[in-house]
Amino acid sequence: MRKSRKQGRSPVRRLSAVAAWITAIAALFTAAACGGGQSNPAQDARTITTTPPAVTVTESQPSVPGELESPSSASQDRYLSELEPLTSSAGVDTNSAEINGRGFAQTVTLTANAAGPVSFAEYNLGRKWRTFSATVGLRDDSPTSGSLNFEVSVDGRQTYKKEILLGESRSINIGVENALRLKLTITYTGQDSGNSYYGSWGDAKLRL
Repeated sequence: MRKSRKQGRSPVRRLSAVAAWITAIAALFTAAACGGGQSNPAQDARTITTTPPAVTVTESQPSVPGELESPSSASQDRYLSELEPLTSSAGVDTNSAEINGRGFAQTVTLTANAAGPVSFAEYNLGRKWRTFSATVGLRDDSPTSGSLNFEVSVDGRQTYKKEILLGESRSINIGVENALRLKLTITYTGQDSGNSYYGSWGDAKLRL
């Protein structure tokens, strides 16, 4: 009777199997490193970046202490109602007024009637202003059907003259550069001896 001999793998075969297993594992790691396999969480965490939202910054030029504003600035204007006239025939009313249905807060008003048909006010300009502007007309509470002649003189020279009826108005803009005196005059030419007529210069303004 033959003795049975236990079959087993030879050492050479075992070494071949181990080498094949190592080769397979190495192939898997190589594929993963090249992106051919499942992603590596650690690598993904290293490659994720976050872009912060854009921020807009606005800068302004700091103001210079003591710097003068430009001549065109409204702060360079001067209402005639803020100045005292050098001379006037019967005083000046500087209250607000309505001219042809429009209200004016800064107004110079002169009064004339048959007894005193001419009224004027003269101002010192000091040779520093460039223009004089105003809306001219009878104040709306003047008697019905009245009219006045409005005149502007600069250093004794008449630069504007216009007859204006109640319910009308005119906008004027007169150059006064290097002028020393500005004179405003109204003249009533009617025969109504019982009523006064009010000639207003709405928002009368001097500008550099």
